[in-house]
Amino acid sequence: MATWTTLAPEATPALPETRSDGAAGLVDHLLKVGASAPRTRREASRQHRGLGVRSLLVPVDVLVALTTVAVVSWVAADGHIAPWSAAALIGGWLACLGGNRAWSVGGHVPTVRPVARAGATLGLACWAGGALIDLPLSSRQLLAVTATLTFASLLPRASLVLRRRRAVPLRIAVAGGADDGHRLLAELDRATGPRWAVTAACWSIDPAGTGFAEADAPPFWLGPERVVEAALATGASAVLLVPGPDLDPVSIRRLCWQARNEGLDAYVATGLLDVVPARARVVNAGTLGILHVQPGDRHVELRMLKELTERLVAVAALVVTLPVLAAVALAVRLDSPGPALFRQTRVGRGGRTFTMFKFRTMVSDAEQLRHELVDRNECDGVLFKMQRDPRITRVGERLRRYSLDELPQLLNVVRGEMSLVGPRPALPSEIERYDVDPRHRLAVKPGITGLWQVSGRSDLSWEETVRLDLHYVDNWSLGLDLAIVLRTFGAVLSHRGAY
Repeated sequence: MATWTTLAPEATPALPETRSDGAAGLVDHLLKVGASAPRTRREASRQHRGLGVRSLLVPVDVLVALTTVAVVSWVAADGHIAPWSAAALIGGWLACLGGNRAWSVGGHVPTVRPVARAGATLGLACWAGGALIDLPLSSRQLLAVTATLTFASLLPRASLVLRRRRAVPLRIAVAGGADDGHRLLAELDRATGPRWAVTAACWSIDPAGTGFAEADAPPFWLGPERVVEAALATGASAVLLVPGPDLDPVSIRRLCWQARNEGLDAYVATGLLDVVPARARVVNAGTLGILHVQPGDRHVELRMLKELTERLVAVAALVVTLPVLAAVALAVRLDSPGPALFRQTRVGRGGRTFTMFKFRTMVSDAEQLRHELVDRNECDGVLFKMQRDPRITRVGERLRRYSLDELPQLLNVVRGEMSLVGPRPALPSEIERYDVDPRHRLAVKPGITGLWQVSGRSDLSWEETVRLDLHYVDNWSLGLDLAIVLRTFGAVLSHRGAY
């Protein structure tokens, strides 16, 4: 989630009131601060951390090169590599790293792409050298040593990047129109994990007059053009720009120049919702950059593989869990009068209805009693949810707690009506109340589990449930399905939202 941060008094110079009535004085103060000693100390600290990381990477890369060449020499056909050959390999690799700026540090964190480019450069050089002169190593051995050097040099950098991302959120100053900025802050706050920490907001108008100023909002500066100064004054390491009438392409380009000159990273919001990076790429139209967003259902063959695999898994699961199914059915029948299986009409892909199977967890006349409980609905949308629903039976409560009531839905998977992973299956009465966005959930088959289940199930609001389902529909992949399946085990054991 995004956090609004305030630096300790000893970390930043004293700032005047940062509302619109003191905007002019604040700008003057920031300009003075920008040339004062505290900013110099901040820049010196940034450079010191960058040098610290760089001084660590250089000896690590040298050690990696020595070790790799020694291992290759040991396993070589003749049992050794000539000293001049080993020195040439080590020197060539270090030169490739330096030439591709692999020891440059951005945002106090090393990047991994220069190492990959260095590996490609060394591989190309070895290939060209082998074609021109007789090298002591075979082409296969040269390929092995190049791949090993690249992989071994990537490991420490990847470790530093992961540790940095997990431990410390990115401190940013945001800028744009007030309305767009308010939506941006809401999305940053929605993000999971400590990814963003907003230190300053630079809007085109005073948010106090728009009805959405909050007591815990980040410090406010009037004018998006002051975002770089605000970032430096509040200790941010990056700026996030929201394009719009207040920030045209020329202004964004100039702010990116200013940010780069001050050692800050620059991010530009696209305004897109629930689009993963794999679906987007930048193309050029003249000098204008255009973002090409690919459709989420472009892999038809992978969809077919998903359906075939899920049906086979469902058949196997039904066979393995048959004793469990029989025991649960018997417990349901003994606990309360009525059938063991509960059948209900749900809406599947394309709006087609089907009969969904579940173990009965409520009394037999639960549907009739629902009308008496409408006023006690705890859901803020079209769903009906109660944390302590009086219609739930004693056995039904246990089944819901461990999601055992959903096991009969494996029959729906075998019949091709549902998937193992997908959006929540909706009732026809719910579909009638859908607007445009929720109806997009019907583009794929509903699932036994999904992002809605592993993220909190009944604890989620209606808006959050729809957002998760839409994210799944638009950004589906086999990897996402696998991640959801693995997270399902933790969700079942934690019982979060299971009622």
